[in-house]
Amino acid sequence: MLESPIRILIADDDDLCREILRDAIQGEDVFVKIAADGVDALEMLGSSPFDILITDLNMPRMDGLTLLGHARELHPHILSIIITGFGSLESAIEAIRRGAYDYVQKPFKLEEISVAIRNAKEKITILREKTQLLKELEEAHRKLQYYASSPCGESDSPNDTVEPGEGKGTFYLFPRHILPLSFLQIPQTDSSRILTELERLKKLKQDRIINENEFERLKKRIMDRTGPGAS
Repeated sequence: MLESPIRILIADDDDLCREILRDAIQGEDVFVKIAADGVDALEMLGSSPFDILITDLNMPRMDGLTLLGHARELHPHILSIIITGFGSLESAIEAIRRGAYDYVQKPFKLEEISVAIRNAKEKITILREKTQLLKELEEAHRKLQYYASSPCGESDSPNDTVEPGEGKGTFYLFPRHILPLSFLQIPQTDSSRILTELERLKKLKQDRIINENEFERLKKRIMDRTGPGAS
């Protein structure tokens, strides 16, 4: 389960549709709020972050396309699912062009909206994991720079944790809990650590957790520590 639930906002002026949607997607891993129209939804978006916006296209006071634009300005990573009426496919296509993640056409089956929401939740989960991994990699690189600039590669920082049987100079680019046990049980040379780091990056790219640009940037940082002139 995620550390924090996925936050979903439903905006629809149809009371029955709004309640059906809320009941259909409510669960332990989501937090759901409902709004009667686009203006109410925008107020909620302005006061709290949301991961997913489900909005009807045609609503009084503010339509779904306008709400979509405001939502993306407030929360650039929000995923929007547009609900359109029968025969309004062109409007749905326009919503996709403006950044909507998906659309569902009325009258819809609950399974259709469930699939759209499930796909959006999976994408958000991957995005959160990617963000966390990149933070860990950035922090690891910062520590690697610190170790490399310290005498003999050692650290005297009071915040550094040294495992039993390890010298102060022992450092792993990746968190120990995600390294294979075999890696932790054998003596680590500089070359073997670099290879392990590169293999881990390759796996992250293959799993689409990081993209090509992020892969190349992080690989360059690792290789820069071993190239000519490295500390």
